Amino acid sequence: MSSANYEPLPTDSSSSPTYPPLPGPPYRQRHQKYQITPILILKYVLGACGTLVIFHYVIIGAFPNSSYTRLATKNTNAYYDQTYASAAATAQDVLDRLDPSAGQPGTFFRDSFPLRTMLAFWDLAEKEVKARGLDTCSGQLSRELIDAYHSTQLGYCVPPGGSLDQFVPSQIRNGSHTHSPHWDPKEKVEGTTIFCSTVHRDSFSKWWPYPAAPCISRNLRTIPDSERRFRAAGCEITEEGIKLNVEMGRERFLGSDSEKVELEDEVASCKERIERTLLIIGRQDQWNPFHVAEDLITTLVSVFVAVQTAPALIESRVQLVFVEGYGMDSNHFTPLWDRMGAWAPRRLSLDPWTEGTCLTNAIHSVGAGASLLSAMGVGNSYSCASTITWAASHYYRHLFGLLPPSLSLPANLLESHHLSDRPRRPINVLWLSRAKLDVYAQKHNDWSNWRDVRHITNEPELIKKFRTELEKMCKDSLGSGEFGSTGCVYQDAQDIPESWSLTSPETISDQDPLPVRFAMIDPTVHALETQIHFVGHSTILVSSHGGALGLSLFLPPGDGTVMELQVENVAGNYHFEHMAKEMGHNYEVLNIRREVDVDQVWESLRRWIWKVSQSG
Repeated sequence: MSSANYEPLPTDSSSSPTYPPLPGPPYRQRHQKYQITPILILKYVLGACGTLVIFHYVIIGAFPNSSYTRLATKNTNAYYDQTYASAAATAQDVLDRLDPSAGQPGTFFRDSFPLRTMLAFWDLAEKEVKARGLDTCSGQLSRELIDAYHSTQLGYCVPPGGSLDQFVPSQIRNGSHTHSPHWDPKEKVEGTTIFCSTVHRDSFSKWWPYPAAPCISRNLRTIPDSERRFRAAGCEITEEGIKLNVEMGRERFLGSDSEKVELEDEVASCKERIERTLLIIGRQDQWNPFHVAEDLITTLVSVFVAVQTAPALIESRVQLVFVEGYGMDSNHFTPLWDRMGAWAPRRLSLDPWTEGTCLTNAIHSVGAGASLLSAMGVGNSYSCASTITWAASHYYRHLFGLLPPSLSLPANLLESHHLSDRPRRPINVLWLSRAKLDVYAQKHNDWSNWRDVRHITNEPELIKKFRTELEKMCKDSLGSGEFGSTGCVYQDAQDIPESWSLTSPETISDQDPLPVRFAMIDPTVHALETQIHFVGHSTILVSSHGGALGLSLFLPPGDGTVMELQVENVAGNYHFEHMAKEMGHNYEVLNIRREVDVDQVWESLRRWIWKVSQSG
């Protein structure tokens, strides 16, 4: 339709310009008649209903005690009660149909009091190691080592008149806010106190390869944008502190990372006081599971030393603080560290200190170049059990919901501690692969001779051998009697991954076939939670030498078997033997070539399966 058919409104050309008519209906319609239609009736009905609903709620809000309101509320509550009951019944029906093997979804876990929990698992570890009669090599890597540290406790920097022998922490308030409501910024904060313990001053621990001195501080001042350095305000370095500086040499510790200032200095004033116990952790690996295991175990060492110096901190809420650029990007182990402490860890590379921040109580972890896994030398083989490493395994497993096996056994078996009396348990065989890591390294120009010599060229053949032989073993088990009268049943967890943790030890009776399962994971392509789930439920862990074997920290202490495959170039490296022996695991090293003798490895695995089946 053209604009010629429209009849525009008259305009006064002298006062305003004339525009062509806009497209659309004519501006003026003549003789318009309204017709009553079903749609029009519906509009009026809906409008009236809406008005009544609004009026209903206005009356209820304006006259809450009226008889009308009481009647309306009664009817509404009755309706909601009926609706809720129906919904609850439906929800229960849904819950009844959920797969119990899927685990608990969406669990948020945080250990607000990690010092107390670590000590509890240490007590359990000591009882388990003693019950098994394991050799701790006179406690070189156990409580005696912590006692040796503590016996050398010294006041490093102490305010005038302060005690040189006893560390008194700041008041523990367990507040939930960074800016404590109990502290007035106008209140003057006392001087800094620093106590340290050194490994080389006691004859029992003088063998430790590096100088090491974990410290604990009170009223320490921070330095903005500095991750390692702090200010010690109003304290004097003691004579023993001066000697400790010399003993430490080039090794860093809180003493060498502190600068002395006077209480009257502007930089000593506090605008913010963090009212919580901070666990300040130095060197941290973000990628290699073995080095991460070293860091995790060393953290327990520092905590155990600190709580001997200041037992009151055991019942305090804790937050971790990471230094040395420990961020979020490319960090595979954030899900683990984030479960420790009442608050998410503070990463100074992302959230640096601000001017005027003062700390109440802080534990400063050891940053030296040796851990319990390497202190005796990588090239030295030993079989010492360590209650500290054992406790570390219990603690970090617990963060992911993995209880110590001893806590799930009947009380009478806990008292006897006889392995032969234990209920039958599934045998889970896990292969840790590095195939995808090798492919990734080759594609991203990260290949090296060290990677090349450890690369297994026929891994698929080895995995196929495991699967076919395990299945055949269980098919023949009834006739062979190798696994008793019920034999065993093979389950490939690669096909049904959720089966890996099914069946607790108490549910396998003498009349049931023994479940023997196999799974393979490549840590490169799995989230940390998945890695810990598979290793944490493993009975026998098999892998070639490499950092992934550091995940053996999550094997149930005292109940695992580690089979390490080593090529000639790796011979003499005892990293993972140390881990296994410190946690009471069975351990065997197999010397292999890059093209693995699959029959050799299978025969060893079969032998361990039989041994484990005989021990319960």
